[in-house]
Amino acid sequence: MAEEPEEWGDHRLVPRVDGSEITSYQFVEFDRVSLTFGPREDGEYPHAREFEGEHTQLIYLLRNPDVSTLQVKRAYRQGLEQAGFEIDFAGSGRDGLGRRFHRFDTFDRDRPRGVSLGTINWPGNREDRDMRFLAASHAEEAVYVNVLIYNNRSDGSPAMRVDVVEKPEDEHALGMTAPEPPEQQPTERDEIVAAHDREDLSADEIEAGIISEGRVAVRDILFEFDSAEIIDESAEALATIADVLEDNAELELLIVGHTDNVGDFEYNLNLSMERARAVAAWLKDEHGIDKDRLQSAGAGMMAPVATNRNEDGRQQNRRVELVEL
Repeated sequence: MAEEPEEWGDHRLVPRVDGSEITSYQFVEFDRVSLTFGPREDGEYPHAREFEGEHTQLIYLLRNPDVSTLQVKRAYRQGLEQAGFEIDFAGSGRDGLGRRFHRFDTFDRDRPRGVSLGTINWPGNREDRDMRFLAASHAEEAVYVNVLIYNNRSDGSPAMRVDVVEKPEDEHALGMTAPEPPEQQPTERDEIVAAHDREDLSADEIEAGIISEGRVAVRDILFEFDSAEIIDESAEALATIADVLEDNAELELLIVGHTDNVGDFEYNLNLSMERARAVAAWLKDEHGIDKDRLQSAGAGMMAPVATNRNEDGRQQNRRVELVEL
């Protein structure tokens, strides 16, 4: 007898026939399952009942062709009754179960993985089939059972397909989590300022970046939403840039505006150019920097430094870069 996996096991109320082994085990915590409590009649299952609850499906194999399906059926009847079940229906063969009884949906579902066709299927020749069935219910425990017994295809040994549905004490309802609202770019001046994480680059840091990299990003220059108008809270960062230019009389800068990827490509390209020009104009008008030392360019969305898939990345991409000429 093959060793059964630890997670497999009999249902707590349904015994197994001595010597039988589990060849397939499936358990669903909550499902809607149909069980039948009578034969198939005129191609229908008029005695089928639908239950919701835990569904345990087991296939047992008794590797002894000398044991008949009738013996197995009587053993199950006795075992179920001793466990407190009431036998609601018992039938055998085509006369007692109806033609193609095994086509009942619960029995005819997809074959469990890892179980061979010969092990779990009834013989192909109708005359060789020896099929028997029990339906039982446990009123006190609210447990319902179908046991389909047949001689398996490989060697005629009895195989038992047991379906058990147990109504849970509590409703198995999945909780729902409200969807997170999409990240939105701040649009009001106060919101833009409040959402900004200041870097406060010093003149030395700006100068060091230009010397070592040839460029430096200044993210503390803020603009009105969808506009090239500079927000007043940017004044300190612009004053620091002016200090660098005043301390380095030969330094000439290309001021490059960058945007995120929200919006039309051409529109963002134009907006980034307008913002670069606004920075140059501020340095000239507020700090007296010679306009010939400043050139403006717009890169739009063409040179991101972070992902544009979230607002944090988009905020990093909305920046002004100073490039040494």
